[in-house]
Amino acid sequence: MKRNYKQIYQFKITLQGIKPPVWRRIQVPEVYTFWDLHVAIQDAMGWWDSHLHEFKIINPETMESEEIGIPVEDNYDDDFEILAGWQKMISDYYTIENKKSEYIYDFGDDWIHIVVLEV
Repeated sequence: MKRNYKQIYQFKITLQGIKPPVWRRIQVPEVYTFWDLHVAIQDAMGWWDSHLHEFKIINPETMESEEIGIPVEDNYDDDFEILAGWQKMISDYYTIENKKSEYIYDFGDDWIHIVVLEV
């Protein structure tokens, strides 16, 4: 069944520190959460989703940097909080003025991706 959405977000995802450049372009619906975007990136990049991840992005309402991913229960740093990706909508963060984020996959190897909203 085909669904119609008001808006489709197109992202270019570029893996950092690799030559030649490794990148993918994806399109996702406006209703996606950061968890959904994570799954789409995993599929597009060929990762196996066997490690933790997080997005680092500016919250356009507060202009503060936020980390969005899988919250850690044993958080020993009270100043550091990872917000639940399944509770945060990409449409609340990615805007024409706020096009870019980092997506970090595998905290041991730190595969850093730059995620850019293309408008």
